[in-house]
Amino acid sequence: MGLLEELGYENVRHYVGGMADWKESGRPLEAQKAGKAEAATAGKPIASLPPQRFLIAGRDEWLQRALDAVANSSFSALLGIWLWMVIGFGVAYWVGGIWLASGLTEGGTAVASGWRGLFTALYFSFVTATSLGFGDVLPVGSLRILAIAEAAAGLLLFGCIISKLVSRRQEQLIEEIHRIAFEDRLGRVRTNLHLVLSELQSISSGCAEGSLPTDRILPRAESAAMVFIGELHAVHDLLYRPQQLPEEAVFEAILAALAAGLREFSDLMGRLPEARSHSILSSSARSISSLAGEICGECVPRDYAPELKLWMDRIQELARGLSKAEALPS
Repeated sequence: MGLLEELGYENVRHYVGGMADWKESGRPLEAQKAGKAEAATAGKPIASLPPQRFLIAGRDEWLQRALDAVANSSFSALLGIWLWMVIGFGVAYWVGGIWLASGLTEGGTAVASGWRGLFTALYFSFVTATSLGFGDVLPVGSLRILAIAEAAAGLLLFGCIISKLVSRRQEQLIEEIHRIAFEDRLGRVRTNLHLVLSELQSISSGCAEGSLPTDRILPRAESAAMVFIGELHAVHDLLYRPQQLPEEAVFEAILAALAAGLREFSDLMGRLPEARSHSILSSSARSISSLAGEICGECVPRDYAPELKLWMDRIQELARGLSKAEALPS
């Protein structure tokens, strides 16, 4: 009933039998209000409807396509269109002055129809398109309508050219921001891997000397393992979803730090028999082994230098050794 009321029907009330039963019983039906557009077109074939609505839709579609074409054009293409438009209007002024009784005037006298007249018409066209309007050359008669059209078209195209310049500068700034962010990300990965390696070495030294109790070793090892997993995910993104490729020297340093950290983590897990009963550390070790095992020189989607592939294969070999260690219960 609420929908019928929104459509403009009046005297709407609930009837148990529904609309079908109401019609079969021959009861009266109320038409929609006459002021509604739907009532005006109800029951009429499409061919009998006024074409204004379809003309407006077609015009809007054509305008949208034209705007999309201008937006997708390059800076040089827009500049070329603007120059050819100015030259075309200049020729139109010159030809119009020859065919019509009145054309362009300069200093109160009509512009000649020779080459000098063509140059004057081109000069007036450039002045009109840029909206300078010095007033030394004036259109007369119907050419004033042409000058107004050129001024409007020139402003629109010139505005598009300026927006292209601004957007190009914005794209350069965005690329620079992405580059700085990418370099900062690589720096964080290298720093975190070195921190993990230092922490693992410190824990291993404490285990060997017996200076660290077990209740302090396991939480530190767990924290280092969680950071290690996060950096492994970052290396995975660089290998399998690269938005930008790092320099080979930087990438080699990252892989070397990753291999050193993985080797140190394997040695630490071998020295910690308590890791078998520590579910979080054991689960982290399995995640590290799984992530590192997917790094190899042949399985990555891009072709890297031989030195980088050797480091990847070394990381996969260390991952296999970690998965076979006794510290990783199945």
